[in-house]
Amino acid sequence: MPMRINSVRRSRRVRRLKRMETMSKTAFITGAGGYLGSEAARTLARAGITVAVSDVNEAAVSKTVEQITRAGGTAKGYVADVTKQPDVDAAIRAAVSDFGRLDILVYVAGGSARIASRPEKPASYLPLIDQDLYVIEHVIEVNLMGAIYACRTAGKIMVEQGEGGKILLFSSIVGSEGLANVAEYGAAKGGINSLVRALAKELGPYQINVNSIAPGVVNRPDSQDIDRATRTNVFGRACTAADVANLVEFLVSDKAGFITGQNYIIDGGRSIAMKGSD
Repeated sequence: MPMRINSVRRSRRVRRLKRMETMSKTAFITGAGGYLGSEAARTLARAGITVAVSDVNEAAVSKTVEQITRAGGTAKGYVADVTKQPDVDAAIRAAVSDFGRLDILVYVAGGSARIASRPEKPASYLPLIDQDLYVIEHVIEVNLMGAIYACRTAGKIMVEQGEGGKILLFSSIVGSEGLANVAEYGAAKGGINSLVRALAKELGPYQINVNSIAPGVVNRPDSQDIDRATRTNVFGRACTAADVANLVEFLVSDKAGFITGQNYIIDGGRSIAMKGSD
């Protein structure tokens, strides 16, 4: 009799795993209207993942959703300000209500002083002692507090589902190496690195992987210094959004199932150079 019960239990587990394998996974991506976030959203959609596209910019959300659906993927947009906890919570829960589940959280929303620019007062890269307080606060709110809000809600949902999950946050090489005139940004990204390690320990027992990626210089369409993007790495070419999105795709896949608590630097070897060599 005990052998028969064990056999039945194993059979049920196998059926459940097969059901999960054939079920479309759902990813919630913040900052998915931006350069890196939209590429990550399109890449995951091409992999067959249903994508909840979130950004503070409604027009950018609509554009990314249209690109995904036009290519045959499944996506829906959610406008949310990551500096507001109720916005983040409502958007994630709305996506779960629409799609029935949440398997992946990718937090891309972020940026340095430029994201705090106002029409009447552009933000500048300055030493901390000279930086405007509104710039410091906004950079920390978007990069760190928003990530905390998203992880808190997504983590709860994944635990309640009981089927594991993937949480991937965007850090930066500046978060570990530091850089003059962007101290507030470095502090926020350093906080992301610590958040990842703590959450990996807290959520590991629930089979939830928590990791981060740290891009170096990425060549953006509006880049004013393309040469810098190519000469500061060992490959002599610019890092693209696709390079970053490919790493995102791997880390949220089943192939990365035994990786957690790690920060993956993607900078073409720039950070391995000795001081003064670049």
